[in-house]
Amino acid sequence: DYLFKLIIIGDTGVGKSCLLARIMDNEFKITIGVEFGSFVIKMEEKIVKLQIWDTAGSITRIFYRGAHCVFLTYDITRDDTFVNVIDWLKEIKQHANSDIVIYLIGNRCDLEDDREVTRERAIEFCKQYSIDKFFETSAKTGDNVEEVFSLAAKELYL
Repeated sequence: DYLFKLIIIGDTGVGKSCLLARIMDNEFKITIGVEFGSFVIKMEEKIVKLQIWDTAGSITRIFYRGAHCVFLTYDITRDDTFVNVIDWLKEIKQHANSDIVIYLIGNRCDLEDDREVTRERAIEFCKQYSIDKFFETSAKTGDNVEEVFSLAAKELYL
């Protein structure tokens, strides 16, 4: 069996806890204080488990320790949360292992009419800062949520 630590970071209110709640029991809930959960997938007769840590408020260096993957999350309907992604990225570079896998996650893609951050802008950011993976998700509808966690588990396993 394989165990990998995945952390979800981003500004308050971008849907970090909701992404975790969605993958845990496939329900959308607004939660306060969710600390961590797990996602299990079977690959090549092996069990691959993601231990998923939600910041639920303050972040310390200890939070990054031993993390294999980070979901750097923003809200596509709030430009300020995307602008702050650069500060989160600096924190990752400062505190996480240099080989950590980074995914940029634009959450709340179900609110297309309220979009403030274009996909193109996010893709350009990924190119500029060498971030390999970009997804838009909706914790509310479940769009791309299981897919992005599954892909992370597969990538870490392989």
